[in-house]
Amino acid sequence: MALRLPASIKRLGGPVIAAGVVFGLAIYLVTALDWHEAGRVLADASWGWIAAALLLTALSYSAEAYSYALVNRWFGIDLPVRDLLEIGMVSSTMIASVGGLAGHSVRIILLARRNVRRSEGVAPSLFHGYLQSLAFFLFIPGGLTYLLLTHPLETRVAVAVGAATAVLGIAFAITAVVFLYGPVRTRLLALFVAAAQRIVRIDISSSINSYEETLGRGLESLGEKPFGMALTIAWILADRLAQLAVLWFCLEALGIQGEVGVVVTGFAIGIAVGVMSMIPGGIGVQEGSMAGTYHLLGMPLEEAVVVAFLFRVLFQLVPLTLSMSLYWRVLRGTPPVRPESA
Repeated sequence: MALRLPASIKRLGGPVIAAGVVFGLAIYLVTALDWHEAGRVLADASWGWIAAALLLTALSYSAEAYSYALVNRWFGIDLPVRDLLEIGMVSSTMIASVGGLAGHSVRIILLARRNVRRSEGVAPSLFHGYLQSLAFFLFIPGGLTYLLLTHPLETRVAVAVGAATAVLGIAFAITAVVFLYGPVRTRLLALFVAAAQRIVRIDISSSINSYEETLGRGLESLGEKPFGMALTIAWILADRLAQLAVLWFCLEALGIQGEVGVVVTGFAIGIAVGVMSMIPGGIGVQEGSMAGTYHLLGMPLEEAVVVAFLFRVLFQLVPLTLSMSLYWRVLRGTPPVRPESA
């Protein structure tokens, strides 16, 4: 007879696998490099800076969770702030380590278990994710400009980098129109409903209508109270700046002196390439692109690889591991789902 695991254990499978893959890649890459040099870099690490990086990591996730709670409140999700903070904290660690699809799905599941309709929980989650991405996008032009001005690239590479930046900018602009301009949003959602009915024979009109009502209510609320929007954006920016500071502290912990432009460039390119790779959590891709960028900017390869993986461990793997116990408690402490939550 096959062994059946509890559903809650199965949900932890993705994060556990991601953590195992990160450890495996770390071991492989370090052994493929100069072991003695990598070992020296780690042995000389300052634990004081590592502790400071962990404190900033906690600050970053706390800011992200609080901004998520604020967005939900503005969108009419009337749950206790503590519940929203816990959901935001657990899902944020999954988004960073496993990927956006897993993290946003966890948000919807946990909200549904608190009798929030899934179609109502999607709108604030996506809007919050858009604001986060927009805040991060601000780092990319500065990093790429620094890279092009200080380290001239081949024409083909420069064109590719510029084109990628332009595509990202256009994508953010289109997303802003879809989110903020009602007539365009309504038309696109109507086309989506028609496509679902034609292709998969499913009527999702009620869910889409609920999603649009929630989004419209939230945007109207934020428009009437600009201080609420400013406060939310401030917490999101605090999250992003704390995340960048964690990477800076990783460099300091390893005794690596880096210019502000170098740190921002490696951070922006590493995170952006990891997200665009479509690999869950950008595992391997984020580290490789970040290390490659730092090496291109003059950092020894062993140091670049170690700092990239140290950032992964401190900012993503450690919070993911710690959040598993919180996830278990939040999952077990939720009430049964009523039919209208679907």
